Amino acid sequence: MKTKSFAVGIVAMLAVPYTAQAAGTQHTHWFAGSVTATASGAVSVDVLWTGKHDTQLAGKTVSVAVDSSTQIVYGKTKSSIEPGDLVRVRATAPDATLASLTAKRIHVNCNCHFVGGTVASIGSGSFAVLVARTGPYDTVLKGKVVTIQNGSASLTGLTLNARVGVIFAASGFFRDPAFDVSTATFTAKKVRVK
Repeated sequence: MKTKSFAVGIVAMLAVPYTAQAAGTQHTHWFAGSVTATASGAVSVDVLWTGKHDTQLAGKTVSVAVDSSTQIVYGKTKSSIEPGDLVRVRATAPDATLASLTAKRIHVNCNCHFVGGTVASIGSGSFAVLVARTGPYDTVLKGKVVTIQNGSASLTGLTLNARVGVIFAASGFFRDPAFDVSTATFTAKKVRVK
């Protein structure tokens, strides 16, 4: 009986500092999306993908504070954060309301993908490519017919069955388990006709 009382006393004693610490603990959140705006000390992100505990953020535009403690990791060809970039964000908030998110780490990716293949169709404002080659992160598109919006790319010399290489932006993350190639939007940045 004394052993049981002693154990209960130890648990109660250890619980007091733990409870006090838990009250001041920051809540950690993870999400990824497309940058919609940047400002001094903040980044706005159109959330496309979240961690399993942050699904309430999906589909929303979230403003995240950036301060001197924020670690920013730039992917290939990136040295700044710009609208249209894809970012992965780990942030904290003082409570569960998500009213005041502060980024602890931001990984910035160029929203640029690559496919090569032949032009399957040309429409008003878009064209389709039967994909034969892809970039290393775009393999999900190989062998598919992908419709690409013209965007700002020059389409000089584009004809049916022409061989092309296309650098484009996508409306989501290919690694997102919920990413659907058939409903995604692809927008050309550069088209090279071979």
